Amino acid sequence: MAVGKNYSLLPVFTLVLLSFILGTSEFIVVGILSDIAQDIGCSIAVAGNLISFFAFAYAVGTPFITAFLSPFNRYYTLLGLTVGFIFSNILCAIAPDYFILIVARIITAIISGTILSVSMTFSTDIASPQAQAKVISWIFSGFSVSSIFGVPIGTLICQAFNWRTTFITLSIFSVIILLMLWRFLPNVGKGAKNNLMSQFSLFKSVRIQYGMLMVICGAAGSYVFYTFMTPFIIQVLQVPAMEISLILSIFGISTIISNLLSGRIAGMGGIKKMPIVYCVQAICLIAIFITSHSTILGLVNIMVIGIMMYLQNAPAQLHFLRTAKLEKPSALSLASALNPVSFNIGIAIGSTLGSLIITFVEMPYIGVGGAIFAFFAMFANLYLLKDMTKMSKRSSSRLSDLKMNKSNM
Repeated sequence: MAVGKNYSLLPVFTLVLLSFILGTSEFIVVGILSDIAQDIGCSIAVAGNLISFFAFAYAVGTPFITAFLSPFNRYYTLLGLTVGFIFSNILCAIAPDYFILIVARIITAIISGTILSVSMTFSTDIASPQAQAKVISWIFSGFSVSSIFGVPIGTLICQAFNWRTTFITLSIFSVIILLMLWRFLPNVGKGAKNNLMSQFSLFKSVRIQYGMLMVICGAAGSYVFYTFMTPFIIQVLQVPAMEISLILSIFGISTIISNLLSGRIAGMGGIKKMPIVYCVQAICLIAIFITSHSTILGLVNIMVIGIMMYLQNAPAQLHFLRTAKLEKPSALSLASALNPVSFNIGIAIGSTLGSLIITFVEMPYIGVGGAIFAFFAMFANLYLLKDMTKMSKRSSSRLSDLKMNKSNM
């Protein structure tokens, strides 16, 4: 039943819960990384590759699997994918060794990205055109909420029982959400075909290339540190393990602030403001090494890093969509996926570099590695702005020539 003739409450609530469980499944490894490493007999650096493989599989697999499934009934596709998601988390829980756990996380990543893509298509069926943007933002908010509640709760479960119980709990809640999807989502029939291969010419655009490089480096800068944030807080800042859930909750609040500020930045100049953001991000990451000897200063700096973490999201998303609209309107659906795909590539690169850093040098140096990426993001941003300025001047020159030609006729 529609509420105020704008959107259907129960389907929207169900999709928000779905994104919440997807976000919790993706980020939970950060909170329980040390426990996984100890249980399966590997170093924290090797365990950190679970995050790298997840992000890489998400970025590479999602567009192709989504395109492959696009001709099929979206309702049954989403139900089937959710069943697959449940079983992949069960496989994580029972994985006997590191190899099986890696395979389980790769499967979970590909399914998670496709679930999110398919779930977004229901916004046109459960909301009026005026409410669709609001509904989509609510669905995405599930990921932010998972940072505040899902990850800390999962970490508490791990501390009370073990990390495998965390994944079993995720599977149980996923079964409840599956039943809600079956009950409350409309059976909307087949989705529209999306020939992804024909849209790949969008990648020839210099503005798309610089935009993706900017997002990749920005995300890599954050995740060099974020991947190993929990062991850093425990081992370097000497915070008791039982307080980690509280710290992760506060960090989650800082990422909510980051998402909100991202929208404000997008409305106040967008990517034109981002060089300053990347510069501040780099300074905060360098400060990890400086503040590693003080628990209070270290934690304060970490919270500021959380605020910087997602500031690029809205400006980058608008940049990709506007560029596609100008240069290749038929590729808008691909353009809408470039920000999360680029971000997950950045996660994979950043967490891999973080693993290498803590393997060969002391853990506080992960901040320096992250800062290097943040500076690369700033330079990519500056080159992008330079190219956009040239394009604007060429457009102005052409418009001036047209006006002169008309006046001479």
